[in-house]
Amino acid sequence: MNRSALLMCSLVLAGVASAAQASATLTRVSGGVRVNQGVEFVEAFEELALRPGDRIMTLENGRARITFDDGCDLDAGPNTMVTIPETSTCAGGQALTQNIAPGGTEAVGAGQSFNWRRALLIALPVAAGVAIYERNRDDDATVSP
Repeated sequence: MNRSALLMCSLVLAGVASAAQASATLTRVSGGVRVNQGVEFVEAFEELALRPGDRIMTLENGRARITFDDGCDLDAGPNTMVTIPETSTCAGGQALTQNIAPGGTEAVGAGQSFNWRRALLIALPVAAGVAIYERNRDDDATVSP
């Protein structure tokens, strides 16, 4: 095998090995913090290796620090879900960050019932305006010369 082919094989193997490694680590965990690495959310812990696509969820009392392999830190405050990007945020990667419902683990709006009070506060003035318009509308309007 010539040297260039050997070099190519070495580079490919090095690329595969680096792709299998973590791209970030959970370096600080306090309060309620969960992680989803593809199956379900489970209790998170410090020094947990993270890969692109993993999701970190902090609960109402939770905080987490994600440290990327290049030393870049990303902090997640309470009621936040962060999806680990392909590259660190310092290197231009965009972490998908979402606020979650206070006191729960559902996304904002999930499980909420219809707000009748708000609906009535909107519908009643609109209905009154329509009724007043209809009452004052002059169907027999004639134009005098």
